[in-house]
Amino acid sequence: MKKLTRPSMKQIDLRDGFWAPYLEQIRTVTLPYVFDRMEEHDYFDGFRMVTEGIRGQHKLMPYYDGLVFETIRGASDFLAWHYDPALDQRLDGYIEQIRAAQDAVGDGYLCTKTTCEYPQWRWGRNGGDIIIQHDLYDHGALIEAAISHYLATKKTTLLACAVKAANRICADMGPSPKLNVIPGHSLPEEAFVKLYRLFRDHRELDGFADRFSVDPKAYLDMAEFWYDNRGNYRDRCLSANLKFIPRYNQDHLPFAAQRTAEGHAVRAGLCYVGAAALAYETERADYMEALQAIWENIVHRKLHISGGIGTRHDIEGFDVDFNLPHDAYLETCAAISLSFFNGEMALLTPKGVYFDVFERSLYNNILAAVGDDKKHFFYQNPLISDGKVARWEWHKCPCCPPMLLKLFSILPTYAYAYSEDSLYVNLYMDSALHTEVMDAELSKNRLFVDSHGKEMTLCLRLPGYGRNPRILVNGVAQPLTVKDGYAQLTGIWDKGTAIEICFDLSPRLVVSDHRVAANLGLVSVAFGPTVFCAEAIDNHGSVDFSIDRDATLSRVGENLLLTNPDGESYTLIPYYRWCNRDGGAMRVWFPCVGEAAPENTDGLYRFVK
Repeated sequence: MKKLTRPSMKQIDLRDGFWAPYLEQIRTVTLPYVFDRMEEHDYFDGFRMVTEGIRGQHKLMPYYDGLVFETIRGASDFLAWHYDPALDQRLDGYIEQIRAAQDAVGDGYLCTKTTCEYPQWRWGRNGGDIIIQHDLYDHGALIEAAISHYLATKKTTLLACAVKAANRICADMGPSPKLNVIPGHSLPEEAFVKLYRLFRDHRELDGFADRFSVDPKAYLDMAEFWYDNRGNYRDRCLSANLKFIPRYNQDHLPFAAQRTAEGHAVRAGLCYVGAAALAYETERADYMEALQAIWENIVHRKLHISGGIGTRHDIEGFDVDFNLPHDAYLETCAAISLSFFNGEMALLTPKGVYFDVFERSLYNNILAAVGDDKKHFFYQNPLISDGKVARWEWHKCPCCPPMLLKLFSILPTYAYAYSEDSLYVNLYMDSALHTEVMDAELSKNRLFVDSHGKEMTLCLRLPGYGRNPRILVNGVAQPLTVKDGYAQLTGIWDKGTAIEICFDLSPRLVVSDHRVAANLGLVSVAFGPTVFCAEAIDNHGSVDFSIDRDATLSRVGENLLLTNPDGESYTLIPYYRWCNRDGGAMRVWFPCVGEAAPENTDGLYRFVK
């Protein structure tokens, strides 16, 4: 099969009744809010201090540079599909501060905390700590921001900063006699793969590449070094903090030998995203084997019903298999990294289950992290609350808003993937797609494709939560050919042909694998990819009720009315809407009356018949 490509936002016209207005609010409310808070809390002060040669007064966290860069990336991706001259000018001002700071250092390095406070610890050397310092994370975020900014604006000032940083890293790290350093916080791995792709694919940059000594293959090799040298501690400075054992940042084994999800959940998720991107380019079978095993370990043993990962509070990370308590940590950024991971896996080996998990995270853990006003956020996303949990306006570690911006600014691109002879529909967002090989329009699960006179295979995802799937062409039912969770139709398509994807949806009870002790005897409720919860405000001040195996579930607007056989009724709301009122206690899992036998399906979570 020819390699799949994900479209850019410039190729998509989003028309979805839910997502179009939602993402517009993120663009017009959340994005400027995040930049405003960063200015208010002096996030740009580190660049000024480096530029002015001020040392010993840097009071910011070492990862704040990276959060600035991640927000610039999200802003640039929004700019690519909705040009805003004021935002463009604002980014130019930030980029000038970044450029000045890097020029003041002089050799491409740019991590303001390290430069101002402990320059002898560059890259975590000489007694430093790469996990705490975030040197490589900051540089990776700079590179990603620069790529997005160039693609949106064709400006190269930030790209020049990124190349200088990448070249500095390539000069310093690698096989002996270079430094044996790997990222303490993953992100630069994928960034280097993206930088390789940028200069490989955008030949208009050839002149720029000559001026700045760009070697795309060196960037790919650097990413590969970071994965192959995990677990190799030759001359490596290890963290003095006993909590940061090698598993914490996925440094316990060479990547190809890893089979389970370990350590800090955000670092892990981003590590796997980069590995999948690298496997896509190198076609290394050993990486793909490791990635599939890790994915299965997460999805079948360590995934909460909300699509959240990272149970442990002490390390913000993974725990032993099947330990999925309702008060788990479930960091917003971890769910976002899991979505990115599933998106990359779907390009490597397209399977519908990857987008089942993508949607589970998106419609629950991720959406819940943003309040209705788009200015309040969750860092943790528990599945139970005594009413004292609330979103915050800002945080000492506000990593969630930049990560949310990174995902939401490119979210519609995950709806499709394509090659010269195939189109995959992954997410049913109403939109139009324009590519060099075909045009497509999706409206209320009706797909119109113009394959420009060429034969093309349409691969339409059949979600795991849908029953009785059917495909109709111009209203006529078609034989259902299914491969890896996609219904497939091959033909020469013109824009007058309507392909309709149908499946039955109804609210359903859900049970989990019997090995999840926290959920024994409990059920949850889902409709499509959305998990539902109860808040006390809707249920006579309490969420301590049971759900009967034979309860009826009916839709009331966006909510569900649950009625037990004894006539008692309760209101359930989408999990992502909780905590937008003074709603009191909340819960997702409920005691079940009667035997809740699951359908005979595989998976950690199963629908009740």
